Amino acid sequence: MSHTATPAPADVRPTATGDGGRRGRRAFLLSGAGALAALGVGTGFWLNRPAASDAPGAPDGAAPSPSPSSASPPPPGPVGLWPLDEASGQVARDTAGGHDGTVTGVAWQGAGEGAAFDGTGSQIVTDGPVLQTGAGRSFTVAAWVRLSVLPGTFATAVSQDSADASGFYLQYSSEDQGWAFSRPGLRAVGRTAPAARVWTHLTGVCDGRDRKLRLYVNGVEEAVVEDTGPAPATGAFIIGRASFDGQPRDFFPGAIRDVRAFDRALSPARVAKLA
Repeated sequence: MSHTATPAPADVRPTATGDGGRRGRRAFLLSGAGALAALGVGTGFWLNRPAASDAPGAPDGAAPSPSPSSASPPPPGPVGLWPLDEASGQVARDTAGGHDGTVTGVAWQGAGEGAAFDGTGSQIVTDGPVLQTGAGRSFTVAAWVRLSVLPGTFATAVSQDSADASGFYLQYSSEDQGWAFSRPGLRAVGRTAPAARVWTHLTGVCDGRDRKLRLYVNGVEEAVVEDTGPAPATGAFIIGRASFDGQPRDFFPGAIRDVRAFDRALSPARVAKLA
């Protein structure tokens, strides 16, 4: 008995060679898509699957967000911060490093007004050093200051003590009639003329690696000198005076607030943000 061959379905193509194979695969995919549509499954799920950047909740064309661990950490803060905003008492709080200071002869003026120093005996003294100030050491000190008068003597806002003289002085220099960041016998003197009853921001930067002392006034660098006398000071951190020849000197007449100490040399950009 003879048999008649059954014709192949119209949507199936030979796949052996050449372009016919590609057309056959496309026909198969389209045929399968039609079957899925008949079952109620959207063809877009298979044929137009979204890329990761197009997923719901992602911005248009945005790349995946970086991992939180890849973000740069914020720069370290100060090792000492004395707001000097107390209303009363004999303790000046260090809100950063815990180096609270003992207060003598200081009048509290409230938040934003700082502490008032009489220029003859007022001081705030910590129990020990806050900074390392010797050869090769870098540090930064900053404060808002307001002279009540232009004194005829040196007037130091911030220093750190030693047996003989302070390791540094952030001060008014009566000899130069200017703001200064100093070592014993060495001063970086600014060009801004100090004025009484005007708040001014001072920053002194010691760069131990480059052996430089820099003075910034209101966030702007005004002086730089070679640090030829890096003096180690292992005594108390002091607000309101300095020491010289083993004696308290250079008491500050006026107000001081927001005193900060850093154990590194701040960049100009960081200094500008303090002012």
